[in-house]
Amino acid sequence: MSQKTILIVEDKNIIAKDISDRLTSLGYRITRIVYSGEEAIQSAAELRPDLVLMDVNLQGAIDGILAAEEIRSRFQIPVVYLTAYPDENTLWRVNGSKPLGYIVKPFDEKKLHATIQLALHRELYDSLTNLPNRSLLRELLSQLLNNKKALPAMIPVVTLSLDRINRINSTLGHDIGDSVLCKVAERLTNCTENINIVARLEAAEFAIVLQPVAEKQEVAKMAQNVLDIVAQPMIVKGSELYVTASIGISLSPSDASDGEELLKNAYTAMYNSQQQGGNKYQFYTAKAASISINRFTQETCLRNALKRSEFEVYYEPQIEIKTGKIVGAEALVRWNHPERGRVSPAEFIPMAEEMGLIAPLGEWVLETACRQTKAWQLQGLPPLRVAVNLSARQFDRKNLTERVRQILRETNLDPKCLELELTESLILEDETAAVEAFTVWRDMGIRIAIDDFGTGYSSLSYPKRFPFDTIKIDKSFIRNIADDRQNAAITIAIIQMAHCMNMTVIAEGVENESELAFVCDRKCDEIQGYFFSQPLPRAEFEALLKSGKCWELCWRKKEEAILSSGFNKQETSNRLGSCYKIG
Repeated sequence: MSQKTILIVEDKNIIAKDISDRLTSLGYRITRIVYSGEEAIQSAAELRPDLVLMDVNLQGAIDGILAAEEIRSRFQIPVVYLTAYPDENTLWRVNGSKPLGYIVKPFDEKKLHATIQLALHRELYDSLTNLPNRSLLRELLSQLLNNKKALPAMIPVVTLSLDRINRINSTLGHDIGDSVLCKVAERLTNCTENINIVARLEAAEFAIVLQPVAEKQEVAKMAQNVLDIVAQPMIVKGSELYVTASIGISLSPSDASDGEELLKNAYTAMYNSQQQGGNKYQFYTAKAASISINRFTQETCLRNALKRSEFEVYYEPQIEIKTGKIVGAEALVRWNHPERGRVSPAEFIPMAEEMGLIAPLGEWVLETACRQTKAWQLQGLPPLRVAVNLSARQFDRKNLTERVRQILRETNLDPKCLELELTESLILEDETAAVEAFTVWRDMGIRIAIDDFGTGYSSLSYPKRFPFDTIKIDKSFIRNIADDRQNAAITIAIIQMAHCMNMTVIAEGVENESELAFVCDRKCDEIQGYFFSQPLPRAEFEALLKSGKCWELCWRKKEEAILSSGFNKQETSNRLGSCYKIG
């Protein structure tokens, strides 16, 4: 049996060293000692230990419980908690994260060893698919490699990731997604007689160890066969679904002779397949390794960005059409990289989502925006509503509602000054959980907005089923609205429907006078977009608030004047032209 590896996460160096020495004497191998939640997630991703020993009370934005939840959900690695502070709130949060062990400091060596052994043996099989998990795969692969050392043949190690499985989860729900994973696991197990081991590694990732082969071309044929079998249509709860996969392959002994190294190299090749669009296989090469290293460097920079205060919240004004005044602001995150300068959100947001960093980043944005809004109130500035986007990762966290409540309490911001924005796809993932969260937030006084409205396939049913306060019309409908009859019809319908249900309507992405004229004419309530202002850093937005700037929308007065001169509505519309001025 291979030596079990443990990652220690403990912010007190003396205690960490003592734990390391004890575990080493018990026969475990310590992969690394780290001191923060951010380092724990990064090390788990890099090293894939058999178990993580996690101190609950860590310094920084991510405490031990948040880090453990991330590690468990992303990497399926068991976590045992350590704490010297078993207070009621800590115990409640720990139990909510379903740990595999909990030890109160100080502890004796026997109890520590027993708890770790119990956690390791409970985690040998994946609970969803009943396949071996990563820990058992390591043991089986190690045994296989040791037994085959004398053979001249190659042993192929394959890693496979389902492409775009998140789309199924977000549109059809996690139950359907789990059923897809089970069907794929069954297909992989039965797809060929040349398979030695099939294991589930993470959420939508599998490993396959093939029988020894003499030629590389044999592996290529098997890999293509696996791709073809995965891509066949499947019926899940009455729906016909299609999925594809990305495959990476490493060969023993040419690429590596150690099981861990073989898996790592297969991962590298798999990532290369994903970057090329998926539904293909790639063999490990030095070039692929270089690409992977560059990606890892980018990920490391992103992980350190929050710790090094490189992120900044910008505020995009939301203007009330009736008064022309700023009544709200959407909080948007920006990354100021020390070497690359401003990094586009289109680049780092998807990376943060993939890495599991979007939840702590989103929480930081929420807390920063609430704290800043309260600071502006204390300066005597006009009342302001701040809107903050919630990501799917945040919404999946069971403690989200309590965390929102805690942030409002800590910042002393009135809940009615906060608006939480959610997308349609996020709501679809778990409608029951959405209703429960919305009800709690509404009772607290928090406003709820549905973002990018109109882009989902069942949009019109949402306002009736969910307690929204605000509907934000997606900018794709506002663009060229004066010339696009379909966009115009959809926008008019959304505004009328929302008003019938006593909801506020915000038009996003207003960039020119004709778009502004259209939404004003149709009695939209608020607007935001570059025609008024791009998102601004805190100091510039604060200066804008202090200036008392007001956008005088003189269009209605001009319309009345033209109509009173005897022109009909069409002629009036043609003559409106440039009729907005900034006062």
